[in-house]
Amino acid sequence: MSPSARGGTDAGVEAEPTAEPQSEATAGRHAERDGRHWRAGAVGGLVAGAAMGLVLHGALGLMPTIGALVGVETVAAGWAVHLINSTAFGALFVAVFDRAFFDDLRTDIGGCLSLGVAHSALLGVITGGLLLPTAIAIAGATSLPVPTLPVPGLTASFEFGAVIAVAHLLYGLVLGRVFAAFTLADGGVGWLPIDPVDR
Repeated sequence: MSPSARGGTDAGVEAEPTAEPQSEATAGRHAERDGRHWRAGAVGGLVAGAAMGLVLHGALGLMPTIGALVGVETVAAGWAVHLINSTAFGALFVAVFDRAFFDDLRTDIGGCLSLGVAHSALLGVITGGLLLPTAIAIAGATSLPVPTLPVPGLTASFEFGAVIAVAHLLYGLVLGRVFAAFTLADGGVGWLPIDPVDR
């Protein structure tokens, strides 16, 4: 009885090393998944920022104004600031939405798109309602030298707001789509060189 008991104990002791590599493998898979998601957020933010910037600069010529927020009122500075912020906001998307609560939404492309749009809407409120006025106050200006569209009066203000809204919507859609391309097996995009294996 005791030899078999010892044998059972020995078998249990021998079984432990096999359980340990399994947990290490699981941890490795989780780390790889997390790394892929962070890359997805950063790359998605950068690509989405480029698309958004084309709208902002093409329709409103805003890049020098964005550069002015850091004291360099040039197109190049504006693009640099905008793309750095866009990449950081892409990483913020992962920090906020890559959680178990949103697992159901992150399982298909439509869900990723909806999360991207929700994220960009929140960014629009935060940046337009808090960060931009704070930057203006720090710069000591009473208003930001924002160019208007070549339409007079109230229409210009409405169209300016509409362009900003469309730019943020585009940012959210592109961010969500690129995130899906990185993280979903069926979310690949032909022009993004991403290996669809083991997403």
